[in-house]
Amino acid sequence: MRSVRLILITVSLLYVSLRPAHAQKDTIVVMTQWLPQCQFAGIIMAYNLGFYDEAGIEAELVYAPESISSTEALKDGSVDIITSMLVDAIIARDMGLPVINILQTSYTSGCMIISRTPLENHHGLNGKRIGRWVNGFSETAMGFASNKALDVEWVSILSNIYPFVEGAVDAMVAMEYNEYFQIMMAGIDLTEDHLIYLRDEGYDIPEDGLYTTEEYYSTHKDAVDRFVQATIRGWEWVRDPDNFDETAETITEQVRMSGVNTSLANQEFMLRTILRLQEDDGGNVPFHLDKPRFDFTVKMLRDNNFILSPIEYGDFVKERR
Repeated sequence: MRSVRLILITVSLLYVSLRPAHAQKDTIVVMTQWLPQCQFAGIIMAYNLGFYDEAGIEAELVYAPESISSTEALKDGSVDIITSMLVDAIIARDMGLPVINILQTSYTSGCMIISRTPLENHHGLNGKRIGRWVNGFSETAMGFASNKALDVEWVSILSNIYPFVEGAVDAMVAMEYNEYFQIMMAGIDLTEDHLIYLRDEGYDIPEDGLYTTEEYYSTHKDAVDRFVQATIRGWEWVRDPDNFDETAETITEQVRMSGVNTSLANQEFMLRTILRLQEDDGGNVPFHLDKPRFDFTVKMLRDNNFILSPIEYGDFVKERR
């Protein structure tokens, strides 16, 4: 099995090829919105297993650190395809980046608010200082709080749980597959009374998907479609229970190679949760962004002035062949 050289993008967005170029293949540079972890298992394993090669794609896989967003990299042309959360992609389009969704890998929201003290309901957040990530990803939680008329103070924090653990904030926005596990492993006892799942509050907004620009898609449609199909193949391979252990162990090693502390238990928990969040109510994985959820997301963002203009589903979502 190939091992991925982990590449951390610098502020100048320089990147290095992971393999020698082959003239007969289409080269595609893809960036995840965060460092390597099981959140991106389908892409990482598709690369490792040679699925992109078999699809005639010379994939260059890079990872965005907290100082750079994947949408910024797409805007300046440093990368061709990115992963992004739906809300961030919609905001980027509203700001002038002609981004389009080419594959949806998330169906159910994993976004939550975790409180240090038990809550009877969401009104218990009134008067609380809530940590939100400085690099975005928190618009759904902020929209929820605004629409529920909650009186909260938002505190910008970096991508770690230390302000929460040390008591610098009363609550924090978290992902069910990531920070939730980290907080529990830090020795903080959490019950259901400490947790507000935004999906249960009517804000079941899909998250991760694959994106490119309208221009790139129009000039590389066949290559993009083959990349998408290879990525789906990667996720389907990962979803096979027989491949669970290999996936978690491989990605744990790669996370550690990137200099990020993790554990096999952490990545296993993330992988199980990510796979569950991909499923619809019938246990199927649509790999597609449906219109009602998209329209709700646009309305939520407009109602809270995160975007100023309407965005049409047909302009944003590229149907797969």
